[in-house]
Amino acid sequence: MSGVVPSPLGNQPVGEAAEVAEGVYQLKLPVPFPLRFVSSYLFAGPGGWTVVDPGYDYPDARAAWEAAASGLGLDLGRGVEKIVVTHLHPDHIGLARWLQERSGAPVFMLAGEAEAARVVWDPERDLEEFVRFLVRNGMDEETARPTAGTTDLGIRVPEEIVPLHPGEKLRLGELPARTIHTPGHSDHHFVLYDAERGMLVAGDQLLLKITPNIGLWPYTAPHPLARYLHSIRRLRGLPAGVVLPGHGPLFHDLPGRVDELLLHHAQRLEAMHAAFGGRPATPYEIARRVFPTGELSPHQLRFALAETLAHLEHLVDEGRVVRVEEEPATYAPL
Repeated sequence: MSGVVPSPLGNQPVGEAAEVAEGVYQLKLPVPFPLRFVSSYLFAGPGGWTVVDPGYDYPDARAAWEAAASGLGLDLGRGVEKIVVTHLHPDHIGLARWLQERSGAPVFMLAGEAEAARVVWDPERDLEEFVRFLVRNGMDEETARPTAGTTDLGIRVPEEIVPLHPGEKLRLGELPARTIHTPGHSDHHFVLYDAERGMLVAGDQLLLKITPNIGLWPYTAPHPLARYLHSIRRLRGLPAGVVLPGHGPLFHDLPGRVDELLLHHAQRLEAMHAAFGGRPATPYEIARRVFPTGELSPHQLRFALAETLAHLEHLVDEGRVVRVEEEPATYAPL
């Protein structure tokens, strides 16, 4: 259990919207996996509404959008000014194209994340590369094929995306917010800091009660964990009175949560190192020792392996582990 307490704001049921600050609404959109919901944030402004992270594209989420918009007096055909997507994961970018086609509003992402989204969600992408990646890291092919098969290539990336750049100001309703590049959970993830309202729109960078997956994937740049830890340390000193995360409850203690996340990853690094038991092992073997021993679904298994790879890479950088074999990848503790 987290030591940072949840905010009393945003206690509405999944599928409903609630005002969390003047002119700022949290819409809890359902998702068809254990997280239960992703938070979309809506900012009312003179030129229309700004939507941050429109959610996962499936019928329940579309229905929630229709009902919530009606309750807010938002005409989805004419009332959306812009759509902002913090990163390429399907529960954030999934409904961007639907909402863009419905409203005619432009979609904004960091330039590098938009480019990555077109690669990752290319419907013609060959999943054999991912199978080879899993096998190369110690997973048997019988497990690797269904695991790779959980990749959802049905994500419809918006045809046009307006590129954002770190440090750029973006108006959220009435007030401007600063774009801050926060890599780690994805290479070009970003958050929005509204200094006047003391508000941080955090995407998946800072979550309460759960931690964002920091994984090394075939399409990500090296050292995601080092980049993530650096980015949250940079956020720690922001005078933000409230944090609006992509999942879970809102919270107010930004530095306290950063400290908890730093401690979590320090402990996870220790657990990974201890899991070797003094002997060489593949990343897949370490993942099965560190993560819950019960049956992981193929979807969960891929994230466990990617997270293990990110932490092993960090242990190599710290000089605590060395890679001793390439095929399959095998590491040994020092």
